[in-house]
Amino acid sequence: MSTKPSSKPSNRPDVLLLAVALALTLLGLVTILSASGYVAQQNLHDGAYFFKRQAAWAGLGLIAMGIGATARLDWVKRLIRPAVIGTTLLLLATHLPGIGVNIKGANRWLHIGPMSLQPSEPAKLVLILFAALVLSHPSYRQLNWKERLEVLVPGAGLVILVLIQPDLGTAMVMSWGLLAVYIAAGLSWVKLGGLLSAATVGILLMASQIPYQKARLVAYMDPWSDARGIGFHLVQSLLAIGSGGIFGEGIGQSMQKLFYLPEGHTDFIFAVFAEETGLVGTIGLLILLSLFASRGFRIARKARDPFAKLLASGLTGMIVGQALLNISVVTASVPTTGIPLPFISFGGSSLCLNLLCVGLLLNISRHQSPRLALVAKEPLAHKPAAGPVK
Repeated sequence: MSTKPSSKPSNRPDVLLLAVALALTLLGLVTILSASGYVAQQNLHDGAYFFKRQAAWAGLGLIAMGIGATARLDWVKRLIRPAVIGTTLLLLATHLPGIGVNIKGANRWLHIGPMSLQPSEPAKLVLILFAALVLSHPSYRQLNWKERLEVLVPGAGLVILVLIQPDLGTAMVMSWGLLAVYIAAGLSWVKLGGLLSAATVGILLMASQIPYQKARLVAYMDPWSDARGIGFHLVQSLLAIGSGGIFGEGIGQSMQKLFYLPEGHTDFIFAVFAEETGLVGTIGLLILLSLFASRGFRIARKARDPFAKLLASGLTGMIVGQALLNISVVTASVPTTGIPLPFISFGGSSLCLNLLCVGLLLNISRHQSPRLALVAKEPLAHKPAAGPVK
C-alpha cells in the first residue's frame, strides 16, 4: 500500500540543511585560522596562509553548490558515464612521473601548474552517482547477481584505484556511501552483509601488507607504549582532547597545535577544536552533524524519483560516514586513516566536493513529495522493463 504524492514540486530548498552546511563551513574557517596560524607564521611567515586558501576554496565551493542546486537531474545523469571515465584517468594519472605526487609513500595528488588536486575526492561523488544511476534503472531488478556485478564493474574499478594509491580511509568512505545506496534500494540485508564483510576483510588484508598501515595498527593497539615514536600522533591527539575539559581553553589558545600535534589543521583538526571549545563545543559540532544527517536522509525519504532517492541517501551516508570515521580516528576509537573532517579540515578539493553534494541535496529537496511515501515491501519496486541496463 502506498500514498500517491502530489505532482506539484515544492520549489523550496531545505533551508535547515543549507544553514547547517554554511555553519559547518564557517566553523571550519575559524578553526583552521586558529589551528594553523602559529605553524603558518613560523614556516610561511603568514599566519593566515591556510585560512586565506581555504576561504578562496569556500568561495569556489559555494559556486559549485549553486550549480548543484540548480542543475537538472536528467542532465546530471547524462554526465555520469563520462565522469566515470574521466575520474578513472585522473586516478591513473596519480602514478605518472611529473604529474602525480608521492607523499609518504602514497600517490594521491596531482600537481597541475599552481593547483593541486586529489582525484579520490571527486571519485567519491562519481561512485555514488554511478551506483544511484544503475540501481534505480527499472531493468536492474530483472538481472541475476552475475549480471548485476558486471554492471557495477566500473564503480568497483574506482574503489580499487583508490585502494592501490593506497588510500584506505577514502576507500572505506566510498564503501559506506555505496552501502547507503544499497540500503535505500531495498536490497537484501543478507547479501549486503556478505558484500560488506568481504570488503572489510579485503581492506584489512591490504592494510596488513602496507608498512605504514601496519605501524598505525600497532600504534592503535597501545599508543602509550611508544609515545615518542609510532604512538606520538595519537597520544598528542588524546592530550589535546583531554586538555579541553568542559568549556575548553578558548579559541586560539590550544597548546598542542604549537608543533606538538601533527596535521593539526587537516586530519586531526577535531583534536584542536576539542581542546579549544571543550565538551560543550564538541557536543555542538556533533549536533550540527546529526542535523545534517537527519535532513539529508529526510530528503532521501521524500524524494519522488528513484535516482534522486538513492543519490540523496548515498551523499548523506558518505559525508556523515566520513565525519564519524575522522572523529573515531582522532579519539583513537579506530586505527588511524588519513581522511579530513568534512567542512572543517583544511583541504580545497574536499570542501568543494562537500558543498557540491549539499547543492545536489538542495536540488533534490526542491522536487520532493509533500508527505513521506509509505511502501509495504520494496521501496524502489518497478514494473519489468523490456531490456537490460545499458
